[in-house]
Amino acid sequence: MPRLDSNLFKSVVHHIKAFFRGQRWKETLIFFFFLLLSAGFWYLQSLQEDMELEISLPVKYRNVPAHITLTDDNPETIVFRVKDKGLVMLSYVWLYKFAPLEISLKSLQEGTNGEITVTRKTIESAISKQLTSSTSLLGFEPQTVEVHYAELGSRELPVVADISVMPEPGFQQAGDITVTPGTIRVYANTAMLDTLHELRTVPAELKNADRTHELTLRLQTIAGVQMDEIEVKVKVPVEEFTEKRLMIPVLCRDLPEHYTLHVFPSEIEIVCNVPVSQFGKLTENDFEIRIPFQEFEANRETGQLAVCLSRQPSLTIPPTLHPETVEFIMEQHAARP
Repeated sequence: MPRLDSNLFKSVVHHIKAFFRGQRWKETLIFFFFLLLSAGFWYLQSLQEDMELEISLPVKYRNVPAHITLTDDNPETIVFRVKDKGLVMLSYVWLYKFAPLEISLKSLQEGTNGEITVTRKTIESAISKQLTSSTSLLGFEPQTVEVHYAELGSRELPVVADISVMPEPGFQQAGDITVTPGTIRVYANTAMLDTLHELRTVPAELKNADRTHELTLRLQTIAGVQMDEIEVKVKVPVEEFTEKRLMIPVLCRDLPEHYTLHVFPSEIEIVCNVPVSQFGKLTENDFEIRIPFQEFEANRETGQLAVCLSRQPSLTIPPTLHPETVEFIMEQHAARP
């Protein structure tokens, strides 16, 4: 059975080869060659005749002020008809890319009641300057463009830098991150404005920071909200830090005259990390531990009291106190007559 199938296959191949080598196949090839040649001549002849073509021109709205929003019923395309030789039309279809009709809304003095009119003459000029001198502009729709817009409410919002700072070992953030501008005016409908409390930058990371950095960050976009600015300058102060130790006395300024107070220890060691540039400027006078007399009175039975700083400079990392509690003895004397 397999041998019979093999013979059949060889027979089919033999007949196909015989067909392609025969006179009829050559005649068929010659026929199709002249058919394609005549079709080509006919197509070239047709390209020399006048033809009409319909083209869509996109509409682009630019320089839209932040305090307005365009409505959804504004046209997105202008459809125009032209007439010229077929060869020119072919170039419009395959080779030429028409620039969009740009409508600038930078000045709204022409519009009233939330509407700006782009005249027929303006549209015709924008189309004609892109056509060859031989092309005739037959018409276009729409004849004029009515640009509809709505005024938006506005308010100023603070800007928050969404940035993660990871300094190099031995370095720390030396102060608050500053954003310029710190507030930006935004525009939206009243309902949207009531939900907004701040603007945030796109998330960013500052790794291995060993100096102060100034970055330009984009603001996160909010659907339905327009902003006067889309970028802000962010300054991240980073300095080398070192440890400083100070001894601060424990004070009680309102101790009555007929009381004697003994505090152990009488001074508390403060350990703080400060920028190298501020090391010499930081002194004991920048700190104070002042405990009201009533706190001593309230803890008289235990004779122990937790201490904390009542005054300190602004530091990135809060200082630590050693020790955090003190013992005291309070003696009361007879009041003088």
